[in-house]
Amino acid sequence: MNTNKKLISKNINNLNFIILFHLILIVGQFSFGQNINNRSLDITDSDKLIRLPETFIIETEIDPKTYILGPADKVGLSIMSTSHLTYILTVTPSGQLWIPEIGIVAVSGLTIPDAEIKVQKYIQDEKYNTAEVSLILLNIRKFKVQISGAVIAPGFINVSAVDRLTDIIHRAGGLHKLADEEMVVIKRQSSNIKCSLKSYQFNGDLANNPILKEGDVVQVPFLDSFSTEVEMSTSHKKSLVLVTGFVMKPGGHQFLPGYTIQDYIALSGGITDQGSQKKVALYRNGKEIPVDLMLYPKPGDQIDIPANMKFRYLGNISILQTLTAVMSLYLTFVAATN
Repeated sequence: MNTNKKLISKNINNLNFIILFHLILIVGQFSFGQNINNRSLDITDSDKLIRLPETFIIETEIDPKTYILGPADKVGLSIMSTSHLTYILTVTPSGQLWIPEIGIVAVSGLTIPDAEIKVQKYIQDEKYNTAEVSLILLNIRKFKVQISGAVIAPGFINVSAVDRLTDIIHRAGGLHKLADEEMVVIKRQSSNIKCSLKSYQFNGDLANNPILKEGDVVQVPFLDSFSTEVEMSTSHKKSLVLVTGFVMKPGGHQFLPGYTIQDYIALSGGITDQGSQKKVALYRNGKEIPVDLMLYPKPGDQIDIPANMKFRYLGNISILQTLTAVMSLYLTFVAATN
């Protein structure tokens, strides 16, 4: 009788231990999940703050004596005469200021002080002969500039009247890895402005990072040593390099000459925790070819990242879940045999 009581007591103790073990694991997982959720909330809130819209960003104060007015600039106009009149005006696409009840004055291409003198003379001649006029810049204009060549996303890019060469390159996705940074050219009217980005980066020479103007065309050449790959990229514009399998953002990428398998995987966000970097496969014309991560894919190639061994055998089960299952089986076995 005493032996049975001891056995029952022992089994109850084992059962209590199993229950306590499971409770500890559940509470631990719940707390871990809460911490992750809190962190994600913090990141979301931070992103909202970062993404607050701004009217414009300037590197320093704008000097009215050097800033050239152009279409879409917004100015404030004050007229002091028998009465005080104030206007917020925008330079028209044809480069003029339309002043209500007074008339039209061409100001595009002028500095702010020069435009102020011209506007004052016009107002005095047309309506208020003793008027005192003040003209100030309220907001800077934006316009499109074309960029071509060795950048990630060539095309027409929105820039402002104070943006520099490096700003448009950044908005075009950055330099291609085969870009010739020493020979960037800005075509402006009938002249070519040659710029060395390396000189700007190393010496801070602003002459090699000029402010952009309407009508500029920026050309970033490729290195001569990769001319064959560049010709291939232009003749295969519609052929993508596909990245499939266990990457963050599977899909097709524009063929980029000089980019390796590893580069295309990086463009897809990298390999997930379930993917295997050692088993990456490259398919060309339906056939698998030997893979080296530094190999240069061709247009139409497919890069496939398969699942790693852990995911193939255990799926999405975490190590903690696996340990829980093993311990549960073990403790159940111990309880049953005792």
